[in-house]
Amino acid sequence: MEKQNKKKLSPMMEHYHNIKKNYKDTILLYRLGDFYECFEEDALIVSEALDIVLTGRNCGLDEKAPMCGVPAHALDSYLARLVQKGFKVAICEQTARGDGTKLFEREVLRVVTPGTVIEETILNSNSNNYLACVYVDEKTKKSGSIAYVDISTGEFFCLDISGDNLVQKLNDELVRINPAEIICNYAGKIVGSSLAITSAGVVVGFDKIEEWYFDELNATNKIVECFNLASIHGLDLAQSDNNIRTCGAILQYLKQTQKRDLSHLKLPKVINLTNYMYLDSATLRNLELTARMRDGKVKGSLLDVIDYTKTSMGARRLKGAIIQPLQDEIEINKRLDSVQELFNSNIHRLTLSGLLSNVADLERMCSKIVYKTISPKECLELYESLKILPQIKDILCKCQSDGLKSINNEIDDLSAIEKLIFDIISPNPPATTKDGGYIKTGYNEALDRYRDLKDNSSEKIKKLQEVEIEETGIKTLKIKYNKVFGYFIEIPSSMVEKVPVRYIRKQTISNSERYITEELKQLEEDILNAQEKSHLLEAEIYSYLINQLLNNVAYLQKCSQAIAELDMYISFAVASDKNNYTRPQISSKEHNLIIKECRHPVVEQLLFGTPFVCNDVNLNDTDERIMIITGPNMAGKSTYMREIALSVIMAHIGCFVPAKSARIPIMDRIFTRVGASDDLSFGQSTFMVEMVEVANILNNATNKSLIVLDEVGRGTATYDGLSIAWSIMEYLSTTLKAKTLFATHYFELTELEGMLDGVKNYRVSVKEINDTIVFLRKIVKGPANKSFGIQVASLAGVPKVVTSKAKEILKKLEAKQNLSLQEVENTQIINVVKEDDKYKDIIEEIKEISPENITPIMALQILSDLVQKVNDKE
Repeated sequence: MEKQNKKKLSPMMEHYHNIKKNYKDTILLYRLGDFYECFEEDALIVSEALDIVLTGRNCGLDEKAPMCGVPAHALDSYLARLVQKGFKVAICEQTARGDGTKLFEREVLRVVTPGTVIEETILNSNSNNYLACVYVDEKTKKSGSIAYVDISTGEFFCLDISGDNLVQKLNDELVRINPAEIICNYAGKIVGSSLAITSAGVVVGFDKIEEWYFDELNATNKIVECFNLASIHGLDLAQSDNNIRTCGAILQYLKQTQKRDLSHLKLPKVINLTNYMYLDSATLRNLELTARMRDGKVKGSLLDVIDYTKTSMGARRLKGAIIQPLQDEIEINKRLDSVQELFNSNIHRLTLSGLLSNVADLERMCSKIVYKTISPKECLELYESLKILPQIKDILCKCQSDGLKSINNEIDDLSAIEKLIFDIISPNPPATTKDGGYIKTGYNEALDRYRDLKDNSSEKIKKLQEVEIEETGIKTLKIKYNKVFGYFIEIPSSMVEKVPVRYIRKQTISNSERYITEELKQLEEDILNAQEKSHLLEAEIYSYLINQLLNNVAYLQKCSQAIAELDMYISFAVASDKNNYTRPQISSKEHNLIIKECRHPVVEQLLFGTPFVCNDVNLNDTDERIMIITGPNMAGKSTYMREIALSVIMAHIGCFVPAKSARIPIMDRIFTRVGASDDLSFGQSTFMVEMVEVANILNNATNKSLIVLDEVGRGTATYDGLSIAWSIMEYLSTTLKAKTLFATHYFELTELEGMLDGVKNYRVSVKEINDTIVFLRKIVKGPANKSFGIQVASLAGVPKVVTSKAKEILKKLEAKQNLSLQEVENTQIINVVKEDDKYKDIIEEIKEISPENITPIMALQILSDLVQKVNDKE
């Protein structure tokens, strides 16, 4: 039956089906005239996704095929909406005209996926758009790699994630990379099913591709072919079979989808995680480095506060630096020296900043050059940008820091390309090449002649007529035009005797004869074909320009990287000047973390004139490694801990810090355990999420790490939580010996000062006034004597009848449970709950509940059942 239906299909639909079978998981946009059309199931999907009208088309069968389409001139806007919803889109173009007896030839010229976008209308100019490739060894599940590439900039990276905790490493790195699309092998898909990676609010799935893409030999050949190498033995990625597999696989995928030259891709750079401070996904989220935790927006993040970049390249570089702080003391101080020089020289800083504001996105222009989609207007923007480079170099030549000198050396002399663009491109070119007019007048004589003919044809004919009258002496000679004969010379019959031999008779009419000449025929041909020839010659000249730009892509990329680095340094200097930051002293020989009058870089921006209360920190490797911080909610404990962590990160990226002074050791990792959250999609309760994050910290932290713990153990029963928190503190003190900031409401933990080495008590000071409190925001030595929870509830607007009752209950509970940690350690906890025989079975059931093993939904069900049993006994 299927074969019979295929035979009945119209030639166009049969051709459509032949193409569609190779793109089963992709929406096919099939070019028909001025529209891109979708048919059948694709049409149903696109109609709903884009909210456009669904129609039908005769396809040779009894029923019309569902159809919907988008105008070709508006493709980018519709394409953006489809890609942002996670769809892959194959663009099928007309590649040759039919001969009238058969269809136009068509083929898919490109598959656009979320990770292979180059269109400006879809891309975020300040963020990279990464395609990530994940490989996990199917046998061990402990060996793997990630490769990721941004084809809009040519950046290409890979890293080996082998070893223990592969799932955690995979999650942390993908959260850092923030890919728009993830492709993987089968084992990678299985492992990835336990992760929830999002990009721009959309969950990014793990899309399995052909296993042979990951074959080591095939991957090696693909790398060699793409980069025109003799072998890969000279590359860093050759040290890891896993990196070879992912890099080769991602190149194979790009070949299949992009179907064009990818010469702008840079050689894969192997990321050595030991060269960078490792920030796991929880830390990236909790410290709000590049986006707010609440809504994912940049506003209110560290990036927002220190981003004064003037170019898109610089903005992307800055974002990358924030999520990947350096570990190399020399490189960090090289950055700090550059920032210091720009900070000190207001003139250089302002001048360079002004120049950079006129530099286009050279990095993404390179991909457009390779794809041959760069427009004449963008070429002119490139020219204007290149024209600025010598001015930038003039200033950098006067700089003394190694970092700025290095940037100067990376900016090549591109004056030849600059001049070529200036010579070729019109001063005010159109946005597209469709209608011509983008090649400068005077560049090509033939083109100027065609344009002259096209624009001044009447004048040309008039001049020729004057010449012919002069030569023949026939005053009544006229050059005329009609659609049948074209241009011709008309002479009255009475003057035929004067007609030159070179005239060729064309037609006799009443009282006149019509002639043509070779010169007139040539002029006619030139006039009639001037526009077409003009367009063809412009395209030929433009193609020459693009090829010359192609030859210089590597130099443009190197220059763009240097500009991005400079822009980032200037941004650090501007932020430091505007926000009163100071240069930190950072060294691998430093063992103390000492920051004087530290401030939170984001919170201080939100106070609108209210002074920020500064605080100090002084952690060392001996008697003060761990700070136990107590005090009421909303008093500033979390802000204090975060500002310390943010200052450490800012120092490691080469930025000044919000403090009066800072001495910071090189730290390998920062861990944060902050707040409470469920992960219902994977059946994990708040407490389970908390314990997973704590386990990650305890299993991976070292004595060179900074740990921020906020309210550990609060998600379970009081004594369970207290016991866990106490045990964690003991492990941190005796085993890890990491610098730790630990905020807690368990006042019992303050007794650990004196019991455990390196533990010191601090509190957030408050002032009590008439049974209410005022937050002073100052961190001082010593423990808090109470939590002020009821007072905070009053400040929040809880009804007075509730807070009054709470005070009565608190007095009773304090009388019954006034036990110290020392007593807990040396005596058995007395069960202060008086068991009523009537409820004995219910109490026993409650004792059997394990809070850490239940989800919130299960907890609600258990609670409902218990309430029902109590009611039954009443």
